[in-house]
Amino acid sequence: MWKKLVLLSQELRLEPVEEEVLESTTKSHILIVQRQLSVLEEEVEEFRLALRQYIDCASTQTGCLHIAVQRLANESRFILYEFWEQSNVWKNHLQTNYSKTFQRGNVDFLETPEIMTTMLVPASWWVLNNN
Repeated sequence: MWKKLVLLSQELRLEPVEEEVLESTTKSHILIVQRQLSVLEEEVEEFRLALRQYIDCASTQTGCLHIAVQRLANESRFILYEFWEQSNVWKNHLQTNYSKTFQRGNVDFLETPEIMTTMLVPASWWVLNNN
């Protein structure tokens, strides 16, 4: 085991941490929203229809950069990732009819309450990875 750790430490090359100075603009960060949805097994197909409609509407909204969905194997749990240009754009999105409809429908579809987390990341990361 010790030999494996030594070999791994020799192969691993970490770059030194560099401080990035950002201008104080509203476009310096993007918002990533992660939503974990544990769906009742008998409601999976209905949930998928509602999710598809939600994604179709949200992805056309100004300020929505990308939406991705993963379903965990052998579970009825979905993880939804939403990338938004700004926090206020996402907050406005939450007030739209289609978003409210999706939220109301989830009351019937979900086994447990939705878990939602948000994180701001430098907008430059998005630009670098999507060119």
